[in-house]
Amino acid sequence: MKLNYYLSLAALIPAAILFVRIYQLDHIEKEPRRLLGKLVLFGALAAVPAALAQLLLTRAAGAALGRSTVWYLLLDNFVIVACSEELAKLLPVRLAAWDHPAFDYRFDAVVYSVSSALGFAAVENILYVVQSDLRTAVSRAVLSVPGHFFFAVAMGLLLSRGKQAEKQGNGRRRTVLCALAILMPVVLHGIWDVLLAVRRPWATVVFYCFVVAFFIAADLGLRRASQTDAHL
Repeated sequence: MKLNYYLSLAALIPAAILFVRIYQLDHIEKEPRRLLGKLVLFGALAAVPAALAQLLLTRAAGAALGRSTVWYLLLDNFVIVACSEELAKLLPVRLAAWDHPAFDYRFDAVVYSVSSALGFAAVENILYVVQSDLRTAVSRAVLSVPGHFFFAVAMGLLLSRGKQAEKQGNGRRRTVLCALAILMPVVLHGIWDVLLAVRRPWATVVFYCFVVAFFIAADLGLRRASQTDAHL
C-alpha cells in the first residue's frame, strides 16, 4: 500500500513540473487559477472514459482484424488510442475555456491545452505506474508525460490561430485551424505509439530520433509563442 502511494506521488511529479513551466511562460497576463484548475480536473476526469473506450474498441478491432495485422496496428494506434486521448484533452478546452473572457491572448490557448493534457497525463500515469514499478515511473516521466505536454503545445498553437480567426470573423479559417488542432496531435501521437508497438530495433532507433526532433521543434515553438504573445 505504501509503495503504491509513493509510486502515485512519483507519477504526479512530472506533470506538476511541466505545469509550473507553462505557467511561468505565460508572461503577459496569468490565467485565472480557478479556470486552470477546472481544465486540469476535466482533463483528469476525461482520462477514465478514454481508457474505457480504448479497452472496448481495441478488443473489437482485434477480434475483427486480428492483432498481428498492419491494419490493426494502424487502427489501434492512430484512431482508437490517439483520437480518443487527444479528443479527451481537447474537449475541456472547448467546453470550459473557449468562450471564457480570460481567453484574450494567443498564448492562452497553449496554457489551456497543456493544463487539460497534464491533468489527463497525471491520471494515465498513475494508472500505469501503480500496476508496475519505479522503472516505469521514470520511463514515463522522461517520455510519456512530456509527450502529452508537447502534443498539447501543438494543439494549443493551432487553437490560438483558430481563436484569432474567430475574432476576425473568419469562420472558415477557424474551422480549418480547429480541425488541424486535433489532427496534428493525433498524427504525432499515432506515430509515437506505432513506433513503440512495432518492437523492432530499427523502430526503436526511429522512435528516439522522432522524440528528440519533436521535443526540440515543439519546445522552440513553445518559447517563440511565449516571446511573441499578443492580444487576440
